[in-house]
Amino acid sequence: MITLNKTIAYSKNWKHTFMIALLLGTFVSILLIALEPFDSNNEFSYKYLILSGYAFCLIIPILLVHPIENYFYKIQTKRWFVLNECLYIIATAFIVFLFAFFYHFYVVSGLSSFTSKLMWGFIKSFGIPFTPIVVPFWLYLRSKFGSIEVPLYNKENTKINKTITIVGNNKSETLTILESDFIFAKAQQNYVDVYYNTENGMEQKTFRNTLSNIMKQLPKAWQVHRSYLVNLDYLKTVEGNARKRFIRISATEETIPISQIYYEALKKRLSNSSQQLQN
Repeated sequence: MITLNKTIAYSKNWKHTFMIALLLGTFVSILLIALEPFDSNNEFSYKYLILSGYAFCLIIPILLVHPIENYFYKIQTKRWFVLNECLYIIATAFIVFLFAFFYHFYVVSGLSSFTSKLMWGFIKSFGIPFTPIVVPFWLYLRSKFGSIEVPLYNKENTKINKTITIVGNNKSETLTILESDFIFAKAQQNYVDVYYNTENGMEQKTFRNTLSNIMKQLPKAWQVHRSYLVNLDYLKTVEGNARKRFIRISATEETIPISQIYYEALKKRLSNSSQQLQN
């Protein structure tokens, strides 16, 4: 089962978003021309051109919603979750249904008045049946053009420090530390071990919780593997090969595995860190 708090790839780029919208709109236009679901088998002027117009009913809402999803992506410290993706698809699909209804109502049918019952009938008869066909392709495109972003190293950011409190499922499980003292976290079944800096060196506390819930409580926690979170300010090197990679962090000798999806993003951070050290 996929957890709703799992981090996934996201595309904040306007160019990529436009490409997604264009490809999705083209896909829907081809479907409509091939299937002719609106009793359009009777000939009428510019039939294929009019059917192609439904593409804009997807393109426009996707572009309109993009600044809103970028806003949530930013306030979530550049992280995008399965739950975000589900809510985005549902909300944007509803807006697409509305655009398609008004386009169908005014442009295709040429009617002058409508009711909420007529609108719901359109969504139920044409919007929902197309959803299982369109949404998987939509999700594929968003994943294809998206990426998991890792913040670049910034010396100024390390000077900003604040106190955070980590809470487990049990009320007695709490830990208050400085944000910068978090080192890494490791998930083991229903528990998460959190490692952090103290005056006496690195210590560890176990929480009954999921890794994704712990991550939401740690602004500096970045997932590098399904079982690991890391404070990237402690990152030293990425080692290994294309088949198996791991990272080393300065506070411990433990090697932490890294999944391929996070490797590409980490390369940029390591490159940036090297440049910082040389300056």
